[in-house]
Amino acid sequence: MSDLTPEEFEEQKYVDYFPKLQTAYKSAFETMNESFDSDLVHGIDQTILAESEPHYEGDGEFTVELPDDPLDKLDGVVATDEKTQHVLDRYLEELRAELRAQFDVGE
Repeated sequence: MSDLTPEEFEEQKYVDYFPKLQTAYKSAFETMNESFDSDLVHGIDQTILAESEPHYEGDGEFTVELPDDPLDKLDGVVATDEKTQHVLDRYLEELRAELRAQFDVGE
């Protein structure tokens, strides 16, 4: 298990840790794309998660900060807000799991 700290993560996430971030986001996308509507998953990836900001809180816990009013950003995808929110919530769970795996922290 890694001894990653929140401070180290914030300082290095777009420098040394960027490849791990890319891998986590890509793996989460691939998993979601296999299980849910590909247009919706692609839309979430390209509009909402493209503007997201991952943070390491310590103790194996990652959070993903989303842009304001994330569902309003999604355009051109036919889905109810309820379905979109469900897929987004599941996507965030998957992304946090991939981040834990890439950085060898947590579960």
